[in-house]
Amino acid sequence: MIALYKGTSALSRLIRWRTWSDYSHAAWVFPDQSVIEAWKGGVTHAPSILAGHAPDTEVHLFTLDLTIEQRWAIQDFLIAQIGKPYDYGGILGFLTASKTEHPNRWFCSELLFSALKQAKVCLLARIPAWKVSPGLLALSPLLTPKSTHTTTHTQPTHPRSG
Repeated sequence: MIALYKGTSALSRLIRWRTWSDYSHAAWVFPDQSVIEAWKGGVTHAPSILAGHAPDTEVHLFTLDLTIEQRWAIQDFLIAQIGKPYDYGGILGFLTASKTEHPNRWFCSELLFSALKQAKVCLLARIPAWKVSPGLLALSPLLTPKSTHTTTHTQPTHPRSG
């Protein structure tokens, strides 16, 4: 399952504005509601979809029709990326409209798009992973809206703020 975030921090608002999107962040959701995401600290496995996000952040969950093999391929790819650094240059590329691709560094939507591509799931045709913003992920016809959650207070268990 994919979580798309409508972050409320200044950086989140800037990303949403520059990408003409409602969304500023993306994460992969496991059945236990924990997530793997690329965030300021790099690729991490967080305890929940809401952990560490700023108050009033809306999180929209989307499902995908995946085979068990695809689901395992996505999760195996994502788990192998844990600990890799965050791609600040990729975010700068969104803000400056320039190409910035850094091997072994990830920003959130690039990580998810690459994981899905690794599992032979084509969310969007003819788009390289470094160009995919959270808002572009939302445009895929393969995503089906499931539910919405909103943070009501800052979760202290994960060091992030967006």
